[in-house]
Amino acid sequence: MLKLIKNNYLFLILFLIILIKEPIYKMMHIKDNIYNSLSCHLLEEDYNKLLEFNNIDVIYDVNYINTIIIYKDIYNYLNEITIKGGSNQDILKYPVIFDNTLIGVIDKVNKNTSIVKLLTNKDSKISVKINDEIGLLEEKDSELIVSNISNYSQIKVGDMIFTSGLGNIKDNIYIGLVKEIIDTNKDIEKIIKVDYRINIKDIDYVTILKETK
Repeated sequence: MLKLIKNNYLFLILFLIILIKEPIYKMMHIKDNIYNSLSCHLLEEDYNKLLEFNNIDVIYDVNYINTIIIYKDIYNYLNEITIKGGSNQDILKYPVIFDNTLIGVIDKVNKNTSIVKLLTNKDSKISVKINDEIGLLEEKDSELIVSNISNYSQIKVGDMIFTSGLGNIKDNIYIGLVKEIIDTNKDIEKIIKVDYRINIKDIDYVTILKETK
């Protein structure tokens, strides 16, 4: 009797194995297909990024180095990034661009990496020009603004903003457009809000401009 029960028990187990074998196989096959598809997709993304990296068109007539971002602090990404390249590659405190737009200036140089202080850093202040007017670019209330602009200036929405060349940054590096013009209560100065199109979260590589002047 015990032998019969045991045989029936084994038969039941065997039957269940046969019953679920095909679904399990299909699930494993689907999982492999998903994995292979995802791997191909990631490889294609990496390949496209590599093509884009190698085909960067720099409009500035200076020596430059294309490099990758190796670290972005998710809680601090508006302040600084770490890029590949340092003193061993003759990197100094150069301006850094993406898509021919200034994103920041190298603030600290290590042997093989550098830290870039971004324009969106609260401590970043850059001398800029709009037409013939010189002002100061800085971050305020999560926006880039240009201050110290005369209230009598002929600036209008859509005018382009460039580095002025005052200080240690080369002139005529593009930053953005005039988005809004605010007259202050003092009637002496205008505040310019900047249309700045760079989203550092979406960037994987940058270009270092090796000549500052």
